[in-house]
Amino acid sequence: MPIDPQPAADDLTAIDTLFRSPALAADATDDQGWRTAFAELIGRVDTLLTQVEARGYRVDFMRGVGVNGKIQDITSLVHWMNRHLPDVAADRPGQWPQNRLNRYANEGWGRFANGCSFANEFDGDVAFFIDDQRIYLHNQLHRAVDQARLLLAI
Repeated sequence: MPIDPQPAADDLTAIDTLFRSPALAADATDDQGWRTAFAELIGRVDTLLTQVEARGYRVDFMRGVGVNGKIQDITSLVHWMNRHLPDVAADRPGQWPQNRLNRYANEGWGRFANGCSFANEFDGDVAFFIDDQRIYLHNQLHRAVDQARLLLAI
């Protein structure tokens, strides 16, 4: 069955807007809506990657995707994150240690208040975490969207 290019184009427009959103910037504060923006971004990227799969392709790079011994490609990670967002949607800033959705900007490592350790290997990038799973805004999400755009020829 052919895929309608319009939904993919609409998702790409929304994704591009979210990529430029101050809420997802490295210096965004907790009260700037980064959780809501991230949830929308992951949902739209998940939809886009599903459309790529429906055309018989897959965005499958693995650089930096595996965390804590879990080996997966970027499409699997995006699908996993989108599936688990409803589990953490009720978490709010200040609800420590229950808060399972976190972020860390720039290169570094440490431990979140919920006990999960984190590492960000890219200076200047924002890493988002659900529990111990990590995804990078620039080095992974931008790259996945760029590859999807090429595969969908949009």
